[in-house]
Amino acid sequence: MDSGLLILLTGTLSGTAVLLFCIGFRVHRTYAHWQSVRQRAHADGGHKWISALQREATAAGLRVPGVHLAAAAGVGAAAGTAVVVAVTGRVALAPVGLLLGIITPGIWVRRRIAGRSSAFEAQLEVTLGQMAAALRAGQSVQQALEQAALSALTPAREVLGRALHLLRTGHSLVRALEEAGGQVKSRDLELVAAATGLHMQTGGDLAMVYDQIADGIRDRRAFRAQVGSATSEGRMTSNVLLAMPFAAVGGMRALNPEYMAPLFNTAGGLKLLGVCAGLILAGWLLIRRIVAVEY
Repeated sequence: MDSGLLILLTGTLSGTAVLLFCIGFRVHRTYAHWQSVRQRAHADGGHKWISALQREATAAGLRVPGVHLAAAAGVGAAAGTAVVVAVTGRVALAPVGLLLGIITPGIWVRRRIAGRSSAFEAQLEVTLGQMAAALRAGQSVQQALEQAALSALTPAREVLGRALHLLRTGHSLVRALEEAGGQVKSRDLELVAAATGLHMQTGGDLAMVYDQIADGIRDRRAFRAQVGSATSEGRMTSNVLLAMPFAAVGGMRALNPEYMAPLFNTAGGLKLLGVCAGLILAGWLLIRRIVAVEY
């Protein structure tokens, strides 16, 4: 029994290692991206006591207390433990579900950051239209930015307010817009900063440039909606394929415990269960990677 449990844990850890490798590969790609390199070059090196997730959330303009991260980890660990016990029916295997508590805080924080970035991109289109109208009315770029910040909603108001604060504390307009764009990882706002800097050097119709950037944002949102609709079936398939084997095993164990007993009470069954769980997780990650479209 002990050797079988050890084999199951070994198989589960092998699957977890594959999962962590895939996550680490994606984190490495994000870390090596030129935007991340540029943001780290201007980042403040202080606040060493803040955890990595809190620093990441703070850089994106979010405040995530440590107690919230602990609560997310607790909820993830409890959910993972409940799923493992429900599927296997063995309390001794409950610690395997605690692994979910390790990755839950990171998933929660990054989903909040992604949601904030998406909301800002949706609001930036309107903001650029307002700034273009203000420029055509004879206002300066800074005045147009101030007017847009006053009428914007959260999170655009916070991001533009950050840019105005940097502008009033001695930063150039281009640098202020770049810093604010890095806060929400907005390529569009960095493009606005580049267009503004080019206009300050060479002149031109900046209002028309803002309108073109707004049109580009609108087209990208429409394309993103089309891609999401086209890949929704693949994403749903991956989620169903992930949950279906575990749900089937749990249901069969509840309906006929004697039939499923060898899977949980023998060394071969535990080994098969661990290996299959790792392969299912690896297949789910592979399908998610296939249907993920980068643009």
